Amino acid sequence: MEAIERPHQSHQGRHRGAHRDPVGTALTALWGLGHIVTLALLGVAADHQLSTDHPVAAPPARSLPDHDPAV
Repeated sequence: MEAIERPHQSHQGRHRGAHRDPVGTALTALWGLGHIVTLALLGVAADHQLSTDHPVAAPPARSLPDHDPAV
């Protein structure tokens, strides 16, 4: 007798009765929250940079005083 081969059914997605992985869900939520916090901090930094009173940065201080060197 020959065995009848049935095609293997691949289960690509989750079934209604399948249990969800709580660690995977927590990591996905943490990943999303990290992106939101990063974008918020970049927005705050850009807003602070663009809203300063002085649009041009002050020149750097000189390391040497303004006088003639001793001869």
